[in-house]
Amino acid sequence: MHFSHFPRVLSAGMVLAAAALPQTNAFAADKSADSYPSRPIRLIVPFPPGGGTDLVSRAIQPEMSAALGQQVVLDNRGGAQGLLGTGIAAQAVPDGYTLVMAEIGAMAVAPALTDKLQFDPIKDFAPITQLIAQPYFVSLNPTVQAKTLAEFITLAKAKPGTLNFGSGNATAHVAQEVFFQTAGLKLQHIPYRGSGPAMTALLGNEVQILFSGPAAAIPQIKAGKIRALAVTTLKRSPEMPDVPTIAEQGYKGFEISGWYGLAAPARTPRPIIMKLNEVVVAILTTGKAAQFLRDRGYEPTPTTPEAFGTYMQAEIVRWSKAVKQYNVKSFD
Repeated sequence: MHFSHFPRVLSAGMVLAAAALPQTNAFAADKSADSYPSRPIRLIVPFPPGGGTDLVSRAIQPEMSAALGQQVVLDNRGGAQGLLGTGIAAQAVPDGYTLVMAEIGAMAVAPALTDKLQFDPIKDFAPITQLIAQPYFVSLNPTVQAKTLAEFITLAKAKPGTLNFGSGNATAHVAQEVFFQTAGLKLQHIPYRGSGPAMTALLGNEVQILFSGPAAAIPQIKAGKIRALAVTTLKRSPEMPDVPTIAEQGYKGFEISGWYGLAAPARTPRPIIMKLNEVVVAILTTGKAAQFLRDRGYEPTPTTPEAFGTYMQAEIVRWSKAVKQYNVKSFD
């Protein structure tokens, strides 16, 4: 089955204007960046501990603190599938002392699902850099009598509406809706506050299938506590090379890749954005965190602020098309 209707939509002309500093403020901003940072920096992680945003944040935190000469303090603000913490960051003073883990669900998927956002992912943020890209692992509770994706599809078709799937964020919800509809399946959705709680639900058989990122999935797969059927990217995960892709199993072209980035409130001075970009890009290129993340199934993807802004805009377009096509109404 060809999966051509979930395309990558990228445009070189889409540059995030919120990252740009007005020329009239350039001198003042240059002076403010000279002494930056002069106190600890808060990095809002908009999910509970146990998931990918938390793992990636903790991976880069020590090297950021060392490079900047000030402590980077993680502030886990889970709730509303990433929207609560992201909204808090949007309203913070734009002085470089509040940053946020910009997660695909809150920044790109949620805008397509609801018109009640308390922030605008484009206007209210200044991008700093993309951090990582990741696959989602399609995993089962081991009590489910299916060893392959094809076997699960046969089982689910025989029992429509009786199996549950979980989601810890908007991206996982929409990704699963897209795949299940493509495969002709009907399952019941149960949302959770993050990928950590969603994985706990899979382990406890509250849900029988889950699309989950590497931080939550890989340790449980390696421990034999869940059964991995597929990954959602076109290439297999280097950390789990025996797990085939969805595309390999009859759904040609199916590709869903998650990502995280680093952002600041809009109007944060440009020199501060560039200083943070320089530090984090170095960490993801040559720092210990880069290999740490690769070993756990994440691919470091450092970028310029402009490239990250362009990518976020393209992702908003892409996910909006998917939500409309598959009529996904809500991630609650």
